[in-house]
Amino acid sequence: MSQSRPLILHMFHTAPALVAVFESLAKELAPGIVLKHTVREDLLKSAIECGSATPEIIGAAAEAMRAEFRLGADAVICTCSTIGAAADVAHTTSDRPVLRIDRPMARESVRTASRILVLATVGTTIAPTVALIGAESRAAGRKPDIDSIVLERARQLFLSGDIEAYLDAVAEGIAAATLDADVVVLAQASMAAALPLVGKTEVPILTSPRIGFIGALRDLEPGGAWGA
Repeated sequence: MSQSRPLILHMFHTAPALVAVFESLAKELAPGIVLKHTVREDLLKSAIECGSATPEIIGAAAEAMRAEFRLGADAVICTCSTIGAAADVAHTTSDRPVLRIDRPMARESVRTASRILVLATVGTTIAPTVALIGAESRAAGRKPDIDSIVLERARQLFLSGDIEAYLDAVAEGIAAATLDADVVVLAQASMAAALPLVGKTEVPILTSPRIGFIGALRDLEPGGAWGA
């Protein structure tokens, strides 16, 4: 995206903890950009209550993402996999890019593996993530086996607010999952914080924050997919 002023990138979250994650990544990878954040916990809460991101939730989320452009955003990145489809809707109905943080991760999983295991701690995240990996598989002409697991114990700990125990439970789930896959995909960006607790594994573990942020920056730079 060719321009003399700094790129203004709006991050669209449903989890407040991700603000600090992406601030750190931006400081490391792109200190020259202007990073702003919107947190809409209500959208994820509604999806969990409904059992999925309903068309009404997707529509509301897409409109909220498009509204970021009225606040001066050059591009919007959705960091929530559950409402990822809303980013696709907003992207196709906007003249500026709305990107999914998990798409580069999905693309990488398809490129590197024939047995992909998706882990999540929120059930509403599984279907959108599997669908995204499936779409990237078809685009790449590949047919990997895609399985998924919801880490129920971790979910309960997260809901109770015990973040330390939650991360321990996620790490245990990741370690066990590496026995049955060529690559493990962590469906939620918030799960990445558990990686330091896992230790070395023989199987690659993909998380969306770093992979997705690097991919977005590449696409938005001059000559990239959305760079002018």
